[in-house]
Amino acid sequence: MNRLIKNKSWIYLSLFLAVVIDLYFFPESILFWKPLLTLLVLIYWNMALPDKVGIFEALFFGLIMDLLNGSILGLHAILFVLITYICQRFFYQFRVSPIWQQSAILFFLFFIFKMAFSFDYFSSNPGFHVSDSSYITNTFIFAITSSLFWAPIFFSLRELRRRKVKF
Repeated sequence: MNRLIKNKSWIYLSLFLAVVIDLYFFPESILFWKPLLTLLVLIYWNMALPDKVGIFEALFFGLIMDLLNGSILGLHAILFVLITYICQRFFYQFRVSPIWQQSAILFFLFFIFKMAFSFDYFSSNPGFHVSDSSYITNTFIFAITSSLFWAPIFFSLRELRRRKVKF
């Protein structure tokens, strides 16, 4: 098998596995708090191999998440592309930062992601507002859990990249 195809297949396999875990392996009671593994894996590959994983993959997997979640078509895609662009724009600063600082940066990105995602939530639940205290609390917990999941995802995907993905 061609080396490029083999390497890309490992990357896409990890992204599809993250989509499956996001959609099927979390109980209903923690849906608002669960980390978005697809975006975390996308950020990792974007940071590790910015010339191989970029805006197209963010758009593609964002549309997949939109279709499978039943959310407004294009909302995940736009937010994935925006976060991918920010990660590519500040690639050199983000990559050399310690893991705790990367987690802090991702906390803010995921907080903004969930607040922007509120358009879908409040369109389907009339009577709620962005300033609703339970939504703000859920958004805060979502950002914390996503940033805490960054370190294990980072180290496990780095190990995969070192063993299997060689460009």
